[in-house]
Amino acid sequence: MKSLSIDLRQRIVEAYKRGQGSQRKLAQRFSVSRSSVERLLKRERQTGSVAPKPHGGGRAPIVHEHDREAIKQWLRDEPDLIQQELAERFTAETGRTVSQQTISRSLRRLEITRKKSP
Repeated sequence: MKSLSIDLRQRIVEAYKRGQGSQRKLAQRFSVSRSSVERLLKRERQTGSVAPKPHGGGRAPIVHEHDREAIKQWLRDEPDLIQQELAERFTAETGRTVSQQTISRSLRRLEITRKKSP
């Protein structure tokens, strides 16, 4: 879900401060949830800003850059390895379990296609 624009956030907080309605009425007026209005007001009280929090960063990658280099070397040594075999080898050598899809994403980052020529 996209975050609310700064302009909309400011209008909601200003309307509440001017007494133009309860949290519920403002939520209906601006087509947002009541809990969104509540969070905006709390954020503005605590920080003095209505700006959204920065992105949390997401999940840490399982396959690191040095791991991708190892995968490239495996493919140089054995070009016919399939993604499932690469995943099994990766798990055996690193102790970190990965799926075929994780290997697929890593190969995409390396710009390596696995389509075999006839």
